[in-house]
Amino acid sequence: MVGLADCNNFFVSCERTLNPALENRAVVVLSNNDGCVVARSNEAKRSGIKMGQPAFQIKDRIQSGEIIALSGNHLLYRDISLKVHDIFRRYAPKTLDYSVDEAFLIMDGIPESELKAIGEAIAANCWDELHIPVTIGFAPSKTLAKIVSENCKKRGRRVGVLVNVESVRPVLQKMSISDLWGIGRRLSKRLYASGVYTIGDFADKDLWWIRATLGINGERSWRELHGEDCIELSHVQTTLQDSVSESRTFPEDVDDYDYLRARIAIYAADCSKKLRAMGGACKIVGAMLQTNRFHQERGVARPEGFLRFDDPTDDTVVICNAAISILERIYIPDIAFKRAAVWLGEIVPKQSVLPSLFDSQESIKEKASRTLLMKAIDNINISPGMPVLKLASQITQGHPGHNDGYSSSFQAPK
Repeated sequence: MVGLADCNNFFVSCERTLNPALENRAVVVLSNNDGCVVARSNEAKRSGIKMGQPAFQIKDRIQSGEIIALSGNHLLYRDISLKVHDIFRRYAPKTLDYSVDEAFLIMDGIPESELKAIGEAIAANCWDELHIPVTIGFAPSKTLAKIVSENCKKRGRRVGVLVNVESVRPVLQKMSISDLWGIGRRLSKRLYASGVYTIGDFADKDLWWIRATLGINGERSWRELHGEDCIELSHVQTTLQDSVSESRTFPEDVDDYDYLRARIAIYAADCSKKLRAMGGACKIVGAMLQTNRFHQERGVARPEGFLRFDDPTDDTVVICNAAISILERIYIPDIAFKRAAVWLGEIVPKQSVLPSLFDSQESIKEKASRTLLMKAIDNINISPGMPVLKLASQITQGHPGHNDGYSSSFQAPK
């Protein structure tokens, strides 16, 4: 059996952990630069707000207070996501972190009779520890697990278990074919022309027709609907990722080197924390700047570079210094940039990093002390939001229109 654990209205739920006054209010979270709606509370959905709807279309409702609109706080969302996925891993023999708010739970060896109790325990822990509502669907395949999870959301249930595949047929007949995982709008139109309007219609088709019309991917979806778990997710992030990155678009074009230096340091520190959370160490750090692609009259510049370490590291100071040294090489004076990014690559398990034969005892002790220091900093900065402790290179005077909490004035927490 496979489970699909899905955090309900995740971005909005994260915001409610910081501000309980948002409960039972119509709340939306906006994309970068507050362009469009990327998350909605149930109340906002019922009021007619659409996913992806431009913010200017609901400006009057926001100004009147009918709708509460929030800018995305992705540091908060990522921190809570890591904690939620840690809870999932307590109960499942194996998990596949499908997205920031979803994970497949591979329940090999777990009796079907125990699944509902396990699902209820996961949902209860996510709510009690993090105040994040979670819905979980168990079924013989990943596609059916997603369908069960969605059906539970509509019915107001936290957990659903599907054992008999045939019993789900009435539900499939009520679901549009565009809601089937992996189909999308383009293929939906193609299937409409063949008289396939619902997921039930799709499941009722002969396999040879599915194979001839949609190829191997369509065949896998058909088999999944019949209870055969055959969609592989080898590309999905497990606990240890191949790379991590942090990228932001600035509210306005920036040519101030000190500001860019602080942004690169912030992104490098965020990547380092994420790297340690997954128990990894990186061999490569890269940095990139990009000009505004909408100012075509000036051309688009995208300088980037990378640096390779002699030994894999997860040390924030080492990674930040490397990222800043890359910035010094790629920065172009008198050019205004709209975006910056830092990425870490060639990630290996931290426990596999052994001392070099040429390392002195003092060097080995220093690295061990740095590991303890990084762990202590992470423990102090465990709360979601802005870090309590940060490097001096992360502090900036700020920039017009951009307030991220990393101002030059620092007060110790009470």
